[in-house]
Amino acid sequence: MKILCFLLIVFSSQVLASEKALPIGTFKGINFSLEKNGKIILSQKELHYHDSNLKIKKISPDIYELTISVYLQSTKDSKAVRAIRVDRYKVMWNNRFMGTLINEKAEHKRELSEFLLSNGMLIIKSSVAANGIIETQTYKIDK
Repeated sequence: MKILCFLLIVFSSQVLASEKALPIGTFKGINFSLEKNGKIILSQKELHYHDSNLKIKKISPDIYELTISVYLQSTKDSKAVRAIRVDRYKVMWNNRFMGTLINEKAEHKRELSEFLLSNGMLIIKSSVAANGIIETQTYKIDK
C-alpha cells in the first residue's frame, strides 16, 4: 500500500509539474501587429511579405530561451529586412495557460511581455517601455 501511495504521489507531482510549461520547438508565426495608444500602426496585412518563426528552448525549470527570426518586406520594390533576436526569459505563471516573461537582459528589464497558450496558439504581447508601442505576435503550436 505504501508503494502504491508513493507511486501515486510521484505520478501526480509529475503531471502537475508538466502542466505549466511552454511548448518546446520551432513554431511558425501566423500574425503580428504593432499598436500605440490602442491603435494598430502596423500589421502583417500592410506588408508585401512577412515570415517569422519562434524557437523555444528550456534552459531550467523556469528559464526559457526564445529565438525569434523575422523576414519582412514592406513593398514589392523595397529592401527585405531580416532579423534574429535571442533572449532568455524567466517565466512567471498566472495559471496553466498564461503568464509573464521577464527578460534576463538588464537593458530589456523594463520591457514587459505576457503570453497566452490557447487553441493551439501561443500569443506573446510585449510592451516596449521606451516608446509605448505594444507588439503582439501569434505562433501556431503544432502538436
